[in-house]
Amino acid sequence: MPDDKPITLSAAIQQIADQLDGPIEMEEFVKRVLAIRPSQAKKPADSIRDKMRWEQIGKSLVYLDRKTIVPLRIALQGIRFRLNLDEKETAQGIIPLESFMYFCHEKIKSEDLRFQDGNGHPVAAPIVPVDRKAEGLQLFLGPPTFQIHAINFSDWFRALKVKRNDSILVTILDWGTGHFRLDYEPASNRNKKEVEQQNQALVDLVFSMLEEAQDEQLWIRQAIPTAYVLLKDARGYPGDHWMKTLGGDSRIRIFDTYIRYAEARAPLDFIFGNDIEEISEEPFTKAQGQQIYRFKAALWHRPGLWRSIEIQGKQTLGNFDKMLRTAFQHDTSDHLGGFWKLIPRGKGKRVREVALGNIEPFGGGEGGDWHIAGLGLNPGEALKYVYDFGDWIEHKITLEEIAPPQVGVKYPQITGQNAPRYVACQECAAQEKQTRATWFCIDCSNKKGQDVVVCEKCLQKRHEDHYAEEKLY
Repeated sequence: MPDDKPITLSAAIQQIADQLDGPIEMEEFVKRVLAIRPSQAKKPADSIRDKMRWEQIGKSLVYLDRKTIVPLRIALQGIRFRLNLDEKETAQGIIPLESFMYFCHEKIKSEDLRFQDGNGHPVAAPIVPVDRKAEGLQLFLGPPTFQIHAINFSDWFRALKVKRNDSILVTILDWGTGHFRLDYEPASNRNKKEVEQQNQALVDLVFSMLEEAQDEQLWIRQAIPTAYVLLKDARGYPGDHWMKTLGGDSRIRIFDTYIRYAEARAPLDFIFGNDIEEISEEPFTKAQGQQIYRFKAALWHRPGLWRSIEIQGKQTLGNFDKMLRTAFQHDTSDHLGGFWKLIPRGKGKRVREVALGNIEPFGGGEGGDWHIAGLGLNPGEALKYVYDFGDWIEHKITLEEIAPPQVGVKYPQITGQNAPRYVACQECAAQEKQTRATWFCIDCSNKKGQDVVVCEKCLQKRHEDHYAEEKLY
């Protein structure tokens, strides 16, 4: 009996991908999928793209640009990377299996990987277990160990008389079957300038991808194949392996399956106490410490309510926190405050937030000692300040100018504010009186579902036992 079961969307996508012999526009790819797997969905193209994003991109397909994709079996063929040999690898003749991860199909079994030398001769490479210490984790009896799988090239290494700091140049012959060519390069033959250029090109490319990422992280399974496909001259003289190259860049950090910004923290950092190394302030001169930083601080969701604040470069975020509490009528003796540096991401208006630390009401906290000049801010750049982590009252603080100090002026100081838009006391208005509201009754506002604002006299007369806050203009 014939099988009339309709083809699944995943199978249809894979079938079209297997038929490709080069790059194809996403629009055309979607048309081919719909031709063998029609859909009644309102937006079938979106469903196909979403399916591809989770099941194919980085696994069998890769984006050349926003509109064009290409099979990895074609895009990665001939691409090269370098394996620098350390002392242990040279002595034992082993290379961690993970070094070849993302350079072949994920479903290939490790024992099926094939290697040949520059003359086309097979290189024997059995898979062996190896114990490895967990770097960065310190337990009572020392760093824990775990087992990984490695490729044993010891016979080939001995025949070549491989030494420490020599390199193996790897060329991808067949991504789909896990077939690689290995070329031996003594350390004396290495072209350091070209290696450094390739390294910089790779890390800059990955960082630019991170800057454009929607959620401030890259999935390694997608990012690494994409980066090598887009890397200029990826089939020429190779740079270092991506793990070494990216691991040495101060802007990014490699997690288990993701690439994130350097200041990102993993859950294990907190569990094992590895979160002790925070970002540090930039050095500044005595003259820079004397300079005045003029900020415009505004409520994040009410930008029309702002204050101008001047503070010296040698003063701290603790001083700044105290002044902001005063400027916006926040409690100076209760609740935490906190600062974040806002760094532009990519070409749009998106920013990433780098935590600078919390500030306690009387100036303590890990962020209290940051010097203003040490933030490395330029005019036009900004901070975020949050008062009260329960109510989470956000402020955007934009640096407008850096100027010399004025003689005889005590800093920090408030130098300006928005033109106030006063509102009338609602209870006085009901009696046809015009009195400026100076208090916001929270109890009555919550009860009535709308803002209730009153003057000082009405507050004492009718809201004496209510929870109220001073009205901010």
